[in-house]
Amino acid sequence: MIFNAKLQEFAQKVGFIANLYTGGKLPSEKAYYQVESLFRELQSTKGTFINDQEDQGDR
Repeated sequence: MIFNAKLQEFAQKVGFIANLYTGGKLPSEKAYYQVESLFRELQSTKGTFINDQEDQGDR
């Protein structure tokens, strides 16, 4: 459930970045690096979530 919330937050932030890029308010390179940073953050959350599930015996 926690990962799902983080995934939704990721999607919302990527949507904001895409809208800023489309509206000409954010250069493509900066948009790319912001999305990449968010994705790495999401990946680390997923790794933490999986490790927590393993520690709790996959409840």
